[in-house]
Amino acid sequence: MIIKLVTIAAVIAAVGSTAACSHRTVPEQEFGAAVRSVMNSQIHDYEAAVHPEPNAVEGSDTSRLNTVLETYREHVSKPEEVRQPISISVGTD
Repeated sequence: MIIKLVTIAAVIAAVGSTAACSHRTVPEQEFGAAVRSVMNSQIHDYEAAVHPEPNAVEGSDTSRLNTVLETYREHVSKPEEVRQPISISVGTD
């Protein structure tokens, strides 16, 4: 009899605790919404994103690709600046 009461109490406690955890608060429901929004705004062609081409792109405008590479090499990739020490100042000197 006591075992039956303890079992029933344990089942009620387990059901009650899982029911309390199943409710999500507003911050939990919106968690990650900013990341999803930014990712969605970066998609130019939604149809291509949902159904991508099975084959790789075979060709492109070579002069455009060369221009992109040269621009990257000249303006984006500057290892000399990366090797410089980082200076952090707090307050006024």
